[in-house]
Amino acid sequence: MKSMLRMAVGVCALAGFAFVAGTEAQARCSSVSVQGEGLTKELATEMDKIHLDFTIAMKGTKASGPVRTTCAPGMLLLTACTAKQRACS
Repeated sequence: MKSMLRMAVGVCALAGFAFVAGTEAQARCSSVSVQGEGLTKELATEMDKIHLDFTIAMKGTKASGPVRTTCAPGMLLLTACTAKQRACS
């Protein structure tokens, strides 16, 4: 009976450690958002990709997951796009 109790306590302790380790890994990730402008939507999107890659590299992190891009008309003839991506260290 004592050995069953010890084994149950050990399993619970390991499960708690695994949960804490998992939350630490998630805590090291953040969302990176950048904005770019261009004469066309394609140019603005390309500027976003360049800015996003540069920003993620400067933070010392690696890109994780898909890039989400939204575009809207900007000032005068320009198109403004915003790109977001998750980055983890």
